[in-house]
Amino acid sequence: MENLAYYLPLLACPLMIVVLFFFMKGMMKGDNKSESIESQVQLQKNMNDLMEQNKRLMKDLEELKRAR
Repeated sequence: MENLAYYLPLLACPLMIVVLFFFMKGMMKGDNKSESIESQVQLQKNMNDLMEQNKRLMKDLEELKRAR
């Protein structure tokens, strides 16, 4: 039974790759250029928002460190 614990991750990895391949294949079928551009713009906006939030949090963290 102990050997099963070692072999299970080795078996799970290739199975997950196959599953991910089929999911990605399904996502690419309905790809529309305008939807893709809109999603990229939204993704970039979200990324910029997260980067600004990260900067604010880092600044707050530094202020808390100095206050100690």
